[in-house]
Amino acid sequence: MLMICDVAFFTTNKVPLRYSNHIPEITLAYETYGELNPAKDNALLVIHGFSSGSHVAAHNTADVTGWWEWAVGPGKPLDTNRYFIVCANNFGGCFGSTGPVFPPPAIADIVFCQQQLQAELGIDRWYAVIGGSLGGMAVLEWLVSYPEKIQRAVCLNAGAKLSFIGQGLLDIQEEIIRAMPDNGLKLARRLANLSYVGEEFFTYQQSTNPDWQLGCFLKAEEDMFASGFNCDSYLGFLQAMRRYELKLRNSPLAACSFKPSVFLAGCVEDILFPVGIIEETNLQLGPFAAINKIIVNSKYGHDAFLMDELLYSRILRSFLS
Repeated sequence: MLMICDVAFFTTNKVPLRYSNHIPEITLAYETYGELNPAKDNALLVIHGFSSGSHVAAHNTADVTGWWEWAVGPGKPLDTNRYFIVCANNFGGCFGSTGPVFPPPAIADIVFCQQQLQAELGIDRWYAVIGGSLGGMAVLEWLVSYPEKIQRAVCLNAGAKLSFIGQGLLDIQEEIIRAMPDNGLKLARRLANLSYVGEEFFTYQQSTNPDWQLGCFLKAEEDMFASGFNCDSYLGFLQAMRRYELKLRNSPLAACSFKPSVFLAGCVEDILFPVGIIEETNLQLGPFAAINKIIVNSKYGHDAFLMDELLYSRILRSFLS
């Protein structure tokens, strides 16, 4: 059985086509949890969102907390007693994988690199590919680019394209960063944080703590983020999300030998991927996949898949079982 702990690195000279003239090889930093069974049919790929990395959960009690700690581990929704879980820092990122890169990576480039890792690990087909936000877009790209390589696709709070409000917000963030090299990343992140949760989240914070102040909250969040994230990687992922649009024309999904199971989850309070876009995604994929769709309410809005443990743990357990 294959068991890898902590961060591992995979390097290959198979690079996305548009980088082949100036990047001879790419490296992905990745972490795994649980054990790959002899049949190699219990592997889950978790794809992180905009600003995370491969450290999805702690490996032991002495390890630092991961970005999806409540979801990954023994007895948790992504149960490491049952599944072999892989999470790689996205191509173009800044936590061990090759990046930042120019031109900025497309979602398809990120998925291409993940598929090279899949081949390296000897996994013919993922039991499931799971992601939210930018990671959810990558899940959809897996579905249309490599449908024979996945059994299930779990797309959380993401869809076929970003909303017009979302596109505008990302454009403004990019302009802020380019206009203010010294402080732009912090201010861009402040704007982003306002779009990640619903209004009810801020109301709840103040109702439970009269001393809570929005400005102080945003300042603390942006300072913490900017101290550990590369500005050029941020700009690259802004463009990746901004430009992505699900395309089914000439997709091998139409000729797939089976209908992959697809789970789409959306949140009413999410302004980046509102319900209309989830419905549109459902209509696009409907003829080619077996789709389950759920629309939920959560004060956490777009970030509900990260923050609403009670709700999304039930969602994950239900679909994976």
